[in-house]
Amino acid sequence: MNSLQDIERAIDGLQPQELAELHAWLDRRRPAGKARADATVFEQGLGLFGSPEDAALLDEVVELAYEERRRPSNPSNAL
Repeated sequence: MNSLQDIERAIDGLQPQELAELHAWLDRRRPAGKARADATVFEQGLGLFGSPEDAALLDEVVELAYEERRRPSNPSNAL
Protein backbone atom coordinates (compact mmCIF):
# COMPACT_ATOMS: atom_id res chain seq x y z
CA MET A 1 0.00 0.00 0.00
CA ASN A 2 1.57 3.17 -1.18
CA SER A 3 -1.19 5.72 -0.86
CA LEU A 4 -4.06 6.77 1.32
CA GLN A 5 -6.45 5.58 -1.42
CA ASP A 6 -4.93 2.08 -1.22
CA ILE A 7 -5.48 2.03 2.53
CA GLU A 8 -9.06 3.31 2.16
CA ARG A 9 -9.84 0.62 -0.42
CA ALA A 10 -8.40 -2.05 1.87
CA ILE A 11 -10.48 -0.81 4.83
CA ASP A 12 -13.63 -0.60 2.68
CA GLY A 13 -13.11 -4.25 1.77
CA LEU A 14 -13.05 -5.46 5.38
CA GLN A 15 -15.78 -7.71 6.72
CA PRO A 16 -17.75 -6.35 9.73
CA GLN A 17 -15.79 -8.49 12.20
CA GLU A 18 -12.47 -7.39 10.71
CA LEU A 19 -13.60 -3.76 10.84
CA ALA A 20 -14.52 -4.15 14.52
CA GLU A 21 -11.06 -5.61 15.17
CA LEU A 22 -9.46 -2.66 13.37
CA HIS A 23 -11.44 -0.18 15.50
CA ALA A 24 -10.42 -2.02 18.67
CA TRP A 25 -6.79 -2.00 17.55
CA LEU A 26 -6.95 1.75 16.83
CA ASP A 27 -8.60 2.41 20.20
CA ARG A 28 -5.77 0.58 21.98
CA ARG A 29 -3.24 2.83 20.25
CA ARG A 30 -5.13 6.09 20.78
CA PRO A 31 -3.11 8.55 22.90
CA ALA A 32 -4.17 8.57 26.55
CA GLY A 33 -5.38 12.19 26.30
CA LYS A 34 -7.72 11.39 23.42
CA ALA A 35 -10.28 9.01 24.88
CA ARG A 36 -13.04 7.53 22.73
CA ALA A 37 -15.55 9.67 24.63
CA ASP A 38 -13.72 12.76 23.34
CA ALA A 39 -14.29 11.68 19.75
CA THR A 40 -17.04 13.31 17.77
CA VAL A 41 -20.21 11.35 17.07
CA PHE A 42 -18.95 10.89 13.50
CA GLU A 43 -15.63 9.49 14.73
CA GLN A 44 -17.60 7.14 16.95
CA GLY A 45 -19.60 5.97 13.93
CA LEU A 46 -22.89 7.26 15.29
CA GLY A 47 -23.68 9.83 12.62
CA LEU A 48 -26.22 12.39 13.78
CA PHE A 49 -27.91 10.01 16.20
CA GLY A 50 -26.95 8.33 19.44
CA SER A 51 -27.71 4.85 18.19
CA PRO A 52 -28.82 2.89 15.14
CA GLU A 53 -32.21 2.54 16.86
CA ASP A 54 -32.58 6.35 16.94
CA ALA A 55 -31.81 6.53 13.23
CA ALA A 56 -34.31 3.75 12.48
CA LEU A 57 -37.00 5.55 14.48
CA LEU A 58 -36.41 8.75 12.53
CA ASP A 59 -36.63 6.78 9.26
CA GLU A 60 -39.98 5.39 10.38
CA VAL A 61 -41.32 8.83 11.32
CA VAL A 62 -40.24 10.29 7.98
CA GLU A 63 -41.84 7.39 6.10
CA LEU A 64 -45.13 7.93 7.95
CA ALA A 65 -45.02 11.65 7.19
CA TYR A 66 -44.51 10.99 3.48
CA GLU A 67 -47.37 8.48 3.45
CA GLU A 68 -49.63 11.04 5.14
CA ARG A 69 -48.65 13.70 2.64
CA ARG A 70 -49.36 11.42 -0.36
CA ARG A 71 -52.74 10.41 1.01
CA PRO A 72 -55.49 12.32 -0.83
CA SER A 73 -57.23 14.83 1.37
CA ASN A 74 -60.99 14.86 1.70
CA PRO A 75 -62.58 18.00 0.25
CA SER A 76 -64.25 20.16 2.84
CA ASN A 77 -68.05 20.01 2.97
CA ALA A 78 -68.15 23.74 3.65
CA LEU A 79 -67.12 24.53 0.06
